Amino acid sequence: MKKLSACLLAALLFLAACTSEESAPEPPPASTYKPPVTEPYVSPALPEEWGEDAQNLLSVPWTVVSSGAAGALTFDGERVRWELSSPNGSAEVEGIPAFEDGVMTVDGQEFRWKTLAAFCLLTTGGETWQLTRADSVDEARRAFRLVNGTWSGSGMTLSFEDQIASLSLGDRSIQGGWTLSNDGTLKISSSAEGFNLAKGAKVKADSIETLDFPPELAFDGDFSTRYSSAYNDPVTVTADLGKTKTIGCAVLYFETAYSSEFKIEYKNAQNQWVEAAHVKRNSQSGVDQPVTVPFKNAVEAREIRFVGLKRGTDWGHSFYELELYENVPGTAEMKVYAEGEEMVVLFEGLTYRLTKGS
Repeated sequence: MKKLSACLLAALLFLAACTSEESAPEPPPASTYKPPVTEPYVSPALPEEWGEDAQNLLSVPWTVVSSGAAGALTFDGERVRWELSSPNGSAEVEGIPAFEDGVMTVDGQEFRWKTLAAFCLLTTGGETWQLTRADSVDEARRAFRLVNGTWSGSGMTLSFEDQIASLSLGDRSIQGGWTLSNDGTLKISSSAEGFNLAKGAKVKADSIETLDFPPELAFDGDFSTRYSSAYNDPVTVTADLGKTKTIGCAVLYFETAYSSEFKIEYKNAQNQWVEAAHVKRNSQSGVDQPVTVPFKNAVEAREIRFVGLKRGTDWGHSFYELELYENVPGTAEMKVYAEGEEMVVLFEGLTYRLTKGS
């Protein structure tokens, strides 16, 4: 009976291992992907009666990628196609164009335009868009096809909503504005913008130069006032935010008396001070040169403190403002291509194949 139980246990363990191996997603392959080669674009012949302006408009494919919008204007020799996805909605118009008095009408929708070398200003539906020339119809339509909705696969999720793109990969993520160049380079940039969580915090410091420079002045949102410590190391400035908040980075605006080495620490649930970030070599100062300090990981905390370890001058540690924000600034750059119904993403030397959600 014991022998049977042991055999059964071994079989179950083997089955679980097999099931685990089968269910685990395969890691994406190394990036040996080669983008599809597109044939050089050949301008279609246009009826002479359409005029030179129509020739300038329809002799090349156009793409629009700006202000969170993506679209394309293309012509296949017979029909014009206008596709647009923008914060104000989406539009898809296709039909045989008609021209009269400088206006192109496609399926009842009017278009006015002005071509300027490699650019075109296109007005339709009460809005004006700046279009740029593309080398092929596929290139022109890439932004419209890819940068809208949610895509996922190979452990990656990439989504677009209005002017914001979000990328999630494992335990990493970034959210922010995006740009897409004609060569397929997608950049997502996140900055330390939003609500300053530190403004108005209750503050105390273990070192003050004079009563004219108390620590509260570095948490009041006023860049004409500042905190300054006595001429010694180290110094500590502690801020109580009033309640627990999610914090991902700090931004410091140092006075001429800057800190060359400092830490940002937070108090955890066990009432212990834990390092969130450590800057060892700083030389920046001035309101126009803020020091942005991303945390190792976003933290949940009510109390945060600045620890000035080493002064950069003979004076004290002094800063106009210490700000706290939820999101961590950064940039993610990748190549994106459309292949059938998939988005192919080349990121950090790996190839990801994503499909669009319903």
